[in-house]
Amino acid sequence: MIRILCILLFATNVAANDVQSEINRVLHGNTTYSESVEILARLEQQMPYADVQDDAHVMAFKCWFSNTSTPSGLSEYKHFLETAKPIIQKANNITLKHELAVCEANQEYTQGDYQTALEHLKPIINTTSVEKTTSPKQLSTIATAHIVLNRIQLAKGNYQEAFDSAKTAYQLFEKAGNDYEKALALKEIADIHIALYNYELAIEQLQRAKLALSKFNEQEQYKVLDLLAYAYEEKGDLIKAVELYESIKKDVRRFESDNGYAYILIKLTELNINLNRLSQAEPYLTELKTLSVDDSWILTLYNFTKSEWYLATAQLQAAVTSHEKIAGQQQSWPESLQERYLNLTSQLAAATGDTFLQITSQRQLIDLINKKQQALANNMLISARLNFNYEQQNREITRLEHESKLQQKLLAVAEDKSFWQGLTVMITCLCLLLFAIYTFKQVRQKKYFEILALKDELTGIPNRRAILNLKRSVMQQNKLNKQVSSLISIDIDYFKAVNDQYGHDIGDELIISIVNTIVHTVRCSDRVGRVGGEEFLIVLENQSLENAQEIAERIRLSVAEKEHTSLSISATVSLGVIEIAPNETTEQAAKRVDLHLYKAKEGGRNTVYS
Repeated sequence: MIRILCILLFATNVAANDVQSEINRVLHGNTTYSESVEILARLEQQMPYADVQDDAHVMAFKCWFSNTSTPSGLSEYKHFLETAKPIIQKANNITLKHELAVCEANQEYTQGDYQTALEHLKPIINTTSVEKTTSPKQLSTIATAHIVLNRIQLAKGNYQEAFDSAKTAYQLFEKAGNDYEKALALKEIADIHIALYNYELAIEQLQRAKLALSKFNEQEQYKVLDLLAYAYEEKGDLIKAVELYESIKKDVRRFESDNGYAYILIKLTELNINLNRLSQAEPYLTELKTLSVDDSWILTLYNFTKSEWYLATAQLQAAVTSHEKIAGQQQSWPESLQERYLNLTSQLAAATGDTFLQITSQRQLIDLINKKQQALANNMLISARLNFNYEQQNREITRLEHESKLQQKLLAVAEDKSFWQGLTVMITCLCLLLFAIYTFKQVRQKKYFEILALKDELTGIPNRRAILNLKRSVMQQNKLNKQVSSLISIDIDYFKAVNDQYGHDIGDELIISIVNTIVHTVRCSDRVGRVGGEEFLIVLENQSLENAQEIAERIRLSVAEKEHTSLSISATVSLGVIEIAPNETTEQAAKRVDLHLYKAKEGGRNTVYS
């Protein structure tokens, strides 16, 4: 009996001494969420410890497991703070005080109280001693404060400030030697790019995060792939998004609750419906019915997807019933979901013959898209991102230089090494350094010219090469998925007369004005490109001839009703419309849509010919 008691006392003592190492296992990404919860429970059971510092560490650690999304969870969190603050105050440890303050700020942020969250963060972020700080724990705490600040700024729409905070967090985690949190900071940067519609940059950051997180716990792998799939979805590459969601399906089922697993099944159902792959969507929808889903947000997404499924399979009454369950909740939705809701409402109204509702929802959709256009990413963020990459490249060059110097010192003290061996190593290091600089410059220059090569210099829309490549890609996708798409060819009427009468500057203004009118008239998913001087092409993916005719007529009316240029002149356009035939080549489609444009001009101009 005494022997058993001694063993228990010894185990308790060891656990007390290992409190920080156990917590660090979690903070450095070596445990899954369930393992982290078990560690917290074990540490709490052994309280109080001989050293009050250990009690304070456990309290600061526990804060991050609080769930304030429900009234009961919020009540438990407030009770926890009443217990934790005196313990941390007694420990008199400034780092732990800051750690608790950062956690409080994060909880206030999740509840939408940004001002209170900022008050918690100010003493930590505004510290003047951060440059002199060498403690990894202190550096990580300050870095986490910047992560929370980044989230607040992102929620408020302050994108540049959000990016600066995320960049600072990345650098501080790097200084602290915390590779796990440094990799997670890349996900925060990706979130900013997604909010600014810079999907290519978001994907680039997420792929870097995926690579960096590969050596940590399994859950981080599917979490970053989930965000990567969402970026591809927003970019418009639905097939890639489906592939990524399918790749994480088993791991999500293994680690997450029914709510989390339902989310993946909902995404797979939704994307397959959008790809018109109904037979592939149906098994996911069937599996969804077997789950116990109680999260209100997941249920909203589920009703969305069911309504879209019923609409796609011509079950109109069921579609209306599911639609009614989500109607009236739009105020709490993000813009992307509001846009999806208005699209669904418009399609449902068209299917049921409710013309008034269809027109109303389409007008709201146009207003939402116009608002979305104003929120496009600005060049300042891209410049900041290039600076960030440049700083990383400089650190890599510095590392190579440092290694080169170490090698030179080792060669100098090694008596058995010859002069030529030392010289060879030095030359090799110098070549590596020069190659790194050259590669960096080449990559940056290549990216710059790639962007220039695909944009029309005058209007900023895709140029001839870009829009024709897009048309070819859409036609290939149509053949693969048996979808229907359409083309609209547009020509400005009497454009030469405008140039002759008013000059080329006014002609350029007219082109820009008409392009802006077209872009604001079509959907955000419709691609507008300039193929010649006053000639434009619109690629309408997944749009029938009837829909394309309606869009063309809207464009014609919008251009004719508007006064253009600084001289307020009137202008009209002629439009040719076709629906791409299943076995038609790109050349055949181009000739056919050009012929329709010619007939529109021959028929008196300011007309639509289909």
